[in-house]
Amino acid sequence: MKRIILRAFAGILLLAILFVGFIAFRFNALATQNYLSPQFTIAADVSSADIALGHRIYAVRAGCIDCHGEDASGVLIMENGPMGKIHGANLTPYNLKDWSDEEIATAIRYGIHKSGRSLRFMPSFDYTAMSKGDIAALVAYLRTLDSVEKPLQENSYGPIARMLSSFGKMPVMFPAAIIDPAAGFAEKPKEGPTAEFGRYLASSCVGCHGEDMAGGPIPGGDPSWPEAGNSRLGSNPIWTKESFAHMISTGISPTTGQAIRAPMPVALLKQFNEDEVTALWEYLKTLD
Repeated sequence: MKRIILRAFAGILLLAILFVGFIAFRFNALATQNYLSPQFTIAADVSSADIALGHRIYAVRAGCIDCHGEDASGVLIMENGPMGKIHGANLTPYNLKDWSDEEIATAIRYGIHKSGRSLRFMPSFDYTAMSKGDIAALVAYLRTLDSVEKPLQENSYGPIARMLSSFGKMPVMFPAAIIDPAAGFAEKPKEGPTAEFGRYLASSCVGCHGEDMAGGPIPGGDPSWPEAGNSRLGSNPIWTKESFAHMISTGISPTTGQAIRAPMPVALLKQFNEDEVTALWEYLKTLD
């Protein structure tokens, strides 16, 4: 019996060692893989871009401010032992002065660093539907920022983050691995209170709410975060244009009567203008 127990223990130990070894190998492979950067030019678009629009995309529509901060020098995103300690990058000229407009745009749209490797913990999949003009405006805005002398903070990745990303369950860790480099820039519909523009705005919500906007556990999120809500509002009588607008302006859910918790960007949503709120509603109400 003792020999059987020892053999079973040895077998379990061997499996554990193999599993840990696979995670280490797979994570390192993803971290060191080089990706072919798409070839395009955007400098001319950047030089003529609407900087005010770029600021709005950064601070409100795309939510860049949540990870990179008001001055774009980077903030602490997550500190959780099993997941790790993760900071947003410094996007001021201190860090990006040697990056071309195309390299910055590639990082935003495709998740590829100028080195050819994937960015880490960058939700580029939220921006695959962003138009070339909007990305140019965002790059133009970043070019206007004051340089903040703040070296890139060292990130650490815990065992759960390494395991999830190794099995493709944490897409935000290596976004370049899941984004088609052959896909071009999307077309932007005319801005206005329409479902078409609402769909365009909602494209930056898919990282948490899913491509079908049905919500659920947030892939790669802090375990303390609540599940993303179901944003398919068409068949839920609780949701009306008025209750939706009230939720956006107050951060109070009409379904629970409670304040909506992070990581829902409540502070950013409160800055949406009437057309943006209406556009989102017109789109989400089409989803049953």
